[in-house]
Amino acid sequence: MSHMQIGDVSWEGMIRMKLTSFRDKDRTHLRDLLEVGLIDGTWCQRFPPELAARLQELIDNPHG
Repeated sequence: MSHMQIGDVSWEGMIRMKLTSFRDKDRTHLRDLLEVGLIDGTWCQRFPPELAARLQELIDNPHG
């Protein structure tokens, strides 16, 4: 899945942007992606520790 392109941005790049911005709407989008199984805990290893921690936070507490 990490090689999928969305326009000029890779799937992984889009997730990275959402984790970097981490605004309420980005967290909502990430929760939606987690809920439908497009991303999961294995994605944490793809990102630096700060971004991985943000993703893990959403996994651990999906309802905010």
